Amino acid sequence: MTIVGAFLGSGVELVPAGSCLLKLQVVTSDRQSMSGAVFTVSATGFSQTATADASGRAELTVPAGATYTVSLTYSSGSYFNDEAQTVIAESATTKLVYFDLINDEQAEIYHNLSASNWTDDTTYEDFPYRCAIAIQGVTADDYAEVVYAMAQALSGDYAPICETYAGGVYIYSESSATITIPTIYIRRE
Repeated sequence: MTIVGAFLGSGVELVPAGSCLLKLQVVTSDRQSMSGAVFTVSATGFSQTATADASGRAELTVPAGATYTVSLTYSSGSYFNDEAQTVIAESATTKLVYFDLINDEQAEIYHNLSASNWTDDTTYEDFPYRCAIAIQGVTADDYAEVVYAMAQALSGDYAPICETYAGGVYIYSESSATITIPTIYIRRE
C-alpha cells in the first residue's frame, strides 16, 4: 500500500515559502530493512537522496513548484509494492510519502481475478457497490492489497481500500461494471 498526501501530523511544521518538506517513511511487514533504506527524490534538474533512520523515516526539503518522483531502495530482503510514487511540492507545505512493503516470502499472489458479482452496499457512501472475490482460505484477519490496472486506478471508480472476509476479498466501486483485477496480494495472519 502506498500513500501520498498532506501530512496530518500533530505538530505544526514551519516550511519556508518556496520550499516543501517531504516526510518520507517506509514500513515493512517483517519490520526489517527499514534502517538504511534510501529514498531518491528527483525531478527535472533535481535529484537528492535521504537515508531512513531505525524507524524507517527521513525528511527532505525540496524546491516547491515541481512534481517529484520518489523511489525507495531498501537495504536487504525481498518485498512487493516498492514502485515509485509522485508528489506535487507546494510552497510552505509538508507532504507525506509512505511506502508499506510486504515481504514476498509472507505473501500469496493471485492474478487476473474477475470482479463481476457486484451488489448494492452502504459501507462507503462514495462507492455504492461491493464485489466479493472468492479466494480459498482467506480469513477476516488476513491482509489484502488489490492492485488495479492503471486505467482502473486513475478512474476514481474504485475505493482505495479492500477488506478480507472468510473466503475472499471485498472491493468497492461506484460502478457495477465487470473488471479484471491484475493482482491481489494476500498476507496470512
